[in-house]
Amino acid sequence: MELILAEELLLVGRDSDGRKLLNGIAATRGVAGALLIELALRGEVGVRDGRLTADESGDAAGKGMAHPELEALAARIRADSRARKPKWWVEKAESREVNARLLAGLAKQGVLVEETHRVLGLVPVSHWADRDPEFTSEVRERLAQAMAGGPADPRTAALVALIDACGLSKKVFHDVPAADRKARIKELSEGEWAASAVRDAIRAVHGALTAAVAASAGASSS
Repeated sequence: MELILAEELLLVGRDSDGRKLLNGIAATRGVAGALLIELALRGEVGVRDGRLTADESGDAAGKGMAHPELEALAARIRADSRARKPKWWVEKAESREVNARLLAGLAKQGVLVEETHRVLGLVPVSHWADRDPEFTSEVRERLAQAMAGGPADPRTAALVALIDACGLSKKVFHDVPAADRKARIKELSEGEWAASAVRDAIRAVHGALTAAVAASAGASSS
């Protein structure tokens, strides 16, 4: 079973106890960005003159998506009469409901299980723990190998970019020295691990996501 980037982001956006490292706007916009980057990797969207455009060719449209969230977002982009900037789509596509559906889907697939406990015996708090830890372990192992200088496939390089854009790199890659971490993330972001058009689209979404998350953090602290 192959997980999509948004699902992998949700898996690594938790600590070893299943508690969220990825919260609030960073979680919803991070997932929106992950869906857009997935569409770029699959050739469904590209960037032209700084704006996100759908590939209307028969070769790309709907090819191999087989995931309702990807299909729904691709349909929205194709149906829009205007070419929008990536940041617009990151903010437009964010939704707590999408995140909830993805988590519920991971539970249905046997990857996660929702556990609830009460704080001070009163307030119910839920978190998502591993039902089958193999999935999370595989993602973390890929990331660790990439951050250690090993080869990174397009999906892993894109996931590193997403983690960085969401402000999670220090938490997820906590065992990598800060200078090495920053250098490797930059190296991966500038690498030629995908076709030029795909890299351009992913970098545009990464920049838009970084700006959108930073803007929300600034607004909440003001």
